[in-house]
Amino acid sequence: MSQPIAAVLVAAGQGRRFGVDKLWIDLWGRPVWRWGLDALLAVPDMSLVAVVVPPDAIDRFEAGLPPEALDRCRVVGGGLERTDSVVAGITALTAAGVAEETPVLVHDAARPAASPEMMVRVVSAVRTGSGAVPVVPVPDSLKTVDDARAVTGTIDRDLVVAAQTPQGGTLTQLRAAMEESSAWHRPVSDEAAAMAAAALPVRAVDGEAINRKLTEPGDDAMLRGALAAWTMPLRPPGAEEGVRVGIGFDAHRLEAGRELRLGGLSFPNETGLAGHSDGDAALHALIDALLGAAGAGDIGAAYPSDDERWRDADSAAMLRDAVERLKAAGWRPVNVDLAIVARRPPIAHRREELVKRVAELCGLEPAAVSVKGTTSDGLGFAGAEGIAAFAVASVTSVAPRKK
Repeated sequence: MSQPIAAVLVAAGQGRRFGVDKLWIDLWGRPVWRWGLDALLAVPDMSLVAVVVPPDAIDRFEAGLPPEALDRCRVVGGGLERTDSVVAGITALTAAGVAEETPVLVHDAARPAASPEMMVRVVSAVRTGSGAVPVVPVPDSLKTVDDARAVTGTIDRDLVVAAQTPQGGTLTQLRAAMEESSAWHRPVSDEAAAMAAAALPVRAVDGEAINRKLTEPGDDAMLRGALAAWTMPLRPPGAEEGVRVGIGFDAHRLEAGRELRLGGLSFPNETGLAGHSDGDAALHALIDALLGAAGAGDIGAAYPSDDERWRDADSAAMLRDAVERLKAAGWRPVNVDLAIVARRPPIAHRREELVKRVAELCGLEPAAVSVKGTTSDGLGFAGAEGIAAFAVASVTSVAPRKK
């Protein structure tokens, strides 16, 4: 059995340059900080993550933890400086019984696009006995300037790299380095600097260009695009010729007095969704993904809201029609991944039914269909006003139907 690992997610800053707490900005249905936490929890052998937050926000963060991982998370209050927050996280891990030689990752919650694969590289380096920091090359020419902004020299960019997080060391190494920095009032920019200042070896591992930090207004737009490309690739690695992938999104406002339809199923005693048809946001997102993959336009063009044929229509019939359109054009569905963002109803209770229904409508085996439910942690449109859905669907070419 592999050695367990642990982590500290530093989420104690508030980033008021955005006018709001940047860690609660919604990125595709999840707040910024949850992306980092979910990546850490996906690292093999991750036993415990200490989430360090503002002391007055502990309850809010605890409410936003993934329900399936509550036993692997501890939310603790941080300090004014990053060093104080990291020490608070290390203290929480120690109090929870984490062993001294356990590899520990320290990750900045403002970096939502760090992948579990990169985190594994950091862990592997720590297991060789050194501290570790992910780095990326610096693409720009580097200059030195004086107080008058006059250029005084050029720095060889081959000799420098940009540091990212998560950075790592054993629990013992990190505690010793951070406590020494604090005791000597030694300013350090990150954990790698603290370990190096304490004469501990630190090794660089490959970082990721996508692992950007959310710092200034506008960074969120770039990260949103990066996360979309990362989580929903337009062409999966290694996909064979003749396979294409489409992305779909739809959202509908809640409307009292209507039956709620999602994924082709009825949800009694739940508030329904507004729409020209039955408002099934999940199937509408899937229709858009299938049509997009086949280059056949979108749902608005195929089933316009001013066409009386589709008024109050069953979206299951629309999906069947979309599948038929694909077949006529020489395409058939291969697999489907559907995510429903809703405060209510809980999707997990009926996931198996949803999988079977979507598979039936698309002409697929249930194993080729995935349906997930998530929330927006009370934020944004899907937090209170409506329901949203994202879909990724792949199609493969077949002989087009003769007319």
